[in-house]
Amino acid sequence: MATVAEVNRLRAAGEILWENRRYGATYLVDRGFLAEELSEAWPVLHLGQPDAIPAILGAFPPDCWLVVYLWCSRPVAERRVVARDTGDVAARMQAWDATKPISADLSIDTGCVEAGDAAAVIDAAVRGR
Repeated sequence: MATVAEVNRLRAAGEILWENRRYGATYLVDRGFLAEELSEAWPVLHLGQPDAIPAILGAFPPDCWLVVYLWCSRPVAERRVVARDTGDVAARMQAWDATKPISADLSIDTGCVEAGDAAAVIDAAVRGR
């Protein structure tokens, strides 16, 4: 979370690696925060737009990343969106329809794999690097 002034400062300094506006909110990834996270651990970034991936991958050495494609079928996604009760089902499903699959190091269908099992697979992949 950041204030408008902080976001404007990051923009002016060229520190924003990716920015997107959706669902009435602005989402961004800034270089300084990500560098700090990378110095301590393997951060997890949820990037809802495939175009964000090369922007992030290009900002740091390639061995810093494991790209994981977490996906589910449209019916599963719609059930989850409805259950969240955010009141914007149509907008979220339109975004789902517009999002293309990505090429990743690891792909997991979250409609078939429990969250804990997916986390274990990802953890094993990270540790195996």
